Amino acid sequence: MENPEASISSAATRAWHDFLERMRQPSATEFVKQIKNFIVSLSNNTPDPERDAASVQEFFSNMEANFRAHPLWAGRTEEELDSAGEGLEKYIMTKLFTRVFASHPDDVKTDNEFNKKSALIQQFIHPDHLDIQPIYQNNTSWLEAQKELLKINTYKAPRDKLACILSCCKVISNLMFNASVSGNENPPGADDFLPVLIYVTIKANPPQFHSNLMYIQRYRSNSRLVGEAAYVFTNMLSAESFILNIDEKALSMSETEFVKNMESAQIVVSGLSGDYNGENLQSQSISESKLKEVPSVSDLENKGADMLVMDEKESEKFENFRYLYSKAGDLTVGDVEDLLSGYKQLAFKYVCLAKGMGVPVVQPLSPGTQTSGETRDDGGIEGGREGLGVAEPPLETVIGGGSENALGSEKSMEFDSETQIGGEMVEASESCSNDGVGASISESTVTLEVASQIEGNVEK
Repeated sequence: MENPEASISSAATRAWHDFLERMRQPSATEFVKQIKNFIVSLSNNTPDPERDAASVQEFFSNMEANFRAHPLWAGRTEEELDSAGEGLEKYIMTKLFTRVFASHPDDVKTDNEFNKKSALIQQFIHPDHLDIQPIYQNNTSWLEAQKELLKINTYKAPRDKLACILSCCKVISNLMFNASVSGNENPPGADDFLPVLIYVTIKANPPQFHSNLMYIQRYRSNSRLVGEAAYVFTNMLSAESFILNIDEKALSMSETEFVKNMESAQIVVSGLSGDYNGENLQSQSISESKLKEVPSVSDLENKGADMLVMDEKESEKFENFRYLYSKAGDLTVGDVEDLLSGYKQLAFKYVCLAKGMGVPVVQPLSPGTQTSGETRDDGGIEGGREGLGVAEPPLETVIGGGSENALGSEKSMEFDSETQIGGEMVEASESCSNDGVGASISESTVTLEVASQIEGNVEK
């Protein structure tokens, strides 16, 4: 029996290659000139987010209409036409990224406000403060959702940035769904989902988060920011607004308790950054004597080791760690679940400690393990975009109930090792699987192929 997943993947790959091939044709020269002229024209204008967004959206709409009317796309399917629109958006926004991203002082100001407030709130916030039901509270597993959200600054194309948000929400949704099944509870709804998204976003605290959201809102094609993608994006905008306006009432605290927590958080954050100046506090009477030197992780470890050596009851400290003195041959299959649970708890505590101390989190590697790729300057991943690492839910997720692919119809896109573009052989081995959330081709592949093709056509 034919695999429907493979069939969809093959069709998407053929459609994308068909688009590139058509853009190489002499009859596409006029399209190439229009694209290049638009990029130059907008780049030379004074930054104005609203005007720039309107110009870009109008250009997308006009060009896609021209694609449909041009003989190169005569009789093409909606999937192939959509691939043409996606390629156009990705190429143009990758070229214009440095010009339009965080280009307005108001966006930069909001970025700073969001990061500062999140950095303080995350020091003391607990899931109970947001009325998250105990059944859904899972700080260890939420780290994966934070990881997906933090990928947002790796990419330049609006679609790829939106894919990071969708992936974050998918992780949360899957965890909540599985928790409800395990607890024999009703499936979670929107009122359950949003508080968890807010908590995860505070803990992740992505840099330039407001600018990323505005970039997606302004430059993701209006015709594609619909359905499940629009629903999830709206939830993220709500989460950002909540965090920016968070106060004691939002966290079910008294004013006195909230101020005290914020002051204590400011001491911790300022002690780590070394730039405390008392700003953004409702009370500014904190004395410098409270800014104690924060010891390093190694200092704490050495101090603890010395204390254990002097402790006559040292062995009792390890009684609860049943596998500490076990050998490989002592373990059974039944021990795997306990070991995995303990490992997750250890990893979570380590990451929290490292973050609290302001030191890098070192990823452990098994002997002989190699990293899957290095981040490129153009926002792609050398060797292909990493998988999102999210298992498919057993049933439809609660975040919108939309189509399987919120960002597009492509399931995966692959390229031959070398592609003839504009008279030159170009490496094109990168591939990307969208894992059901619409992740697109890495920017480097699109930029190389379309840029080379554009230059070839312009020369003609």
